[in-house]
Amino acid sequence: MGWATYSGAAGLAVRDGRLLMVRQRRSYGVFWEVPGGYPEAGESFEEAAAREVLEETAVAVEIGPLVCTVVWEREQDRRRNVLLYFLATLLEPDAEPRPQVEEEIEAAAFVDPVELGDEVHPLERPLLERWWGRGESGFHVRADVTVDGGGRSPTCSADRASRAAQRPSPPGATSRAARGGRRRTTGT
Repeated sequence: MGWATYSGAAGLAVRDGRLLMVRQRRSYGVFWEVPGGYPEAGESFEEAAAREVLEETAVAVEIGPLVCTVVWEREQDRRRNVLLYFLATLLEPDAEPRPQVEEEIEAAAFVDPVELGDEVHPLERPLLERWWGRGESGFHVRADVTVDGGGRSPTCSADRASRAAQRPSPPGATSRAARGGRRRTTGT
């Protein structure tokens, strides 16, 4: 069987030093993730990111610059995903997130991903470490995914040695630094 490659997009929206995330139930566990998904026919990645953020959180955003790309591969079922993460601006700054429960999203909220630790999906930890933690942008993450025999406990090893441009810190990193917060580093 050959490889199957899928593409998707996500929006990184920040308010008051906190990132908009969803708590998603999956067959292998429940994790906090950046809202995003796959484009519909004829839809650009930017349009898909804005639509997915709205569908998953009930928060409308305008999509801005590309922050990074992530490619993950899973040898077990020969699946590959190419994901684009965009900076997103809230259209209504006081909007209250609501989870899309019919898609097994248990919660939608503005959170500090550093405080969530291992509750963040393993595939998003490397990108959040670089963007949220260090203020990097314009980088690429490649990850190999393995899932144990029971279909649970995804792990990933990420190659983070790609080129990165140092740009202004995301709003969350600036706020965290201003309040003396710690940055959590991961081994992925």
